[in-house]
Amino acid sequence: MVIFFSILASSAYSLNLRGNHLSPIIFEPGKEIVNHYTIEGTDREVEINLGGELLQYVRVTEVTSNEFDLIIEMPETLPEPGSYSFSLHVNELSDSGGSAIGSSVSVNLIFLVEVPPYGKAIGISFDIPNVNEHQPVPISINVESKGLEDIAMLRGQVTVYDLENNSVAFVSLTEKLLPALASTSLSANLPPDKLSAGRYWAEAVVNYDGEIKIMRDDFKVGNLDLILVEYTSQLSQTFSEFRAKVENNWGNPIQIAYATVSINGTELLTTPSLSLGPWQEAELKGILRTDFLPGNYSGAIQLFYDDLSKVENVTFSVLESPKEVKETPLASVLIIAGILLLFIVGIIIGYLLLKKRNKKE
Repeated sequence: MVIFFSILASSAYSLNLRGNHLSPIIFEPGKEIVNHYTIEGTDREVEINLGGELLQYVRVTEVTSNEFDLIIEMPETLPEPGSYSFSLHVNELSDSGGSAIGSSVSVNLIFLVEVPPYGKAIGISFDIPNVNEHQPVPISINVESKGLEDIAMLRGQVTVYDLENNSVAFVSLTEKLLPALASTSLSANLPPDKLSAGRYWAEAVVNYDGEIKIMRDDFKVGNLDLILVEYTSQLSQTFSEFRAKVENNWGNPIQIAYATVSINGTELLTTPSLSLGPWQEAELKGILRTDFLPGNYSGAIQLFYDDLSKVENVTFSVLESPKEVKETPLASVLIIAGILLLFIVGIIIGYLLLKKRNKKE
């Protein structure tokens, strides 16, 4: 139930409705819902109004001692399937009985209503959590009936694939009945060591009285390992900021993780250490000096994590430092321009004097 408080002016009271949570409401043929409310935070009379859709099935009782009931009477033949909403508005009245807009407080409740389709329909959710190696892999498909007919046969199967789309495991889930508008789960466990450490994806196929729904989910079987996800491969010729994104590959924390960086066997950097939570990604970083000519070089990133370490052989590209472009100061530009201008003026004056002399002769 979504509650919106609309305070129109300051008041000594805080109008409030207290009742059971009701929204969303699933319409079922012939069903009746009675929800009791208590009005709190006011000593004035109130008026109650209903708005929105499906109001022919909704009513409220008179307010007695600041209490009333909301009654929903669903018909045997339901409206068209879909999502609807209606609102319940409680507003204080002035002492004279009229609506006191300038000094009243109101509360508006919004109710969401779902009218299910005729026949059989389901919604499913599918999740396989990440697990550590040597542990069972729990598989669960949650199924919710969205239709008005019972489902006589509900069954599921799950196929697990590696990242090359090879099928590596299969499990068939127990067959069940599913009453209309009810929910259930289909569950099983893959035994320990059925899957080695790695990344996988799984496809769940749910069959309900001849109809099929399919979903997929990704998951990991982890071990104590620190994975190098990406690193700074292009370095400047002088100083460079180095970053290495790493990932904790299991469901336990790694308390201490850091890296060293070497080029051509020369160690250039030891990064500050950090800790990683289960399955967490983080960045190891630092500044390194690269006194190498431009070109490609063999390098190594050694990862240290808790009491373990491993070396990742990599390639670095050392780039030529961009040449500095010296800017001519503005004053120098102005001086040079002035000299050129004087030179041009001198040439013009000389030309005019020479021309004048020639005329006299």
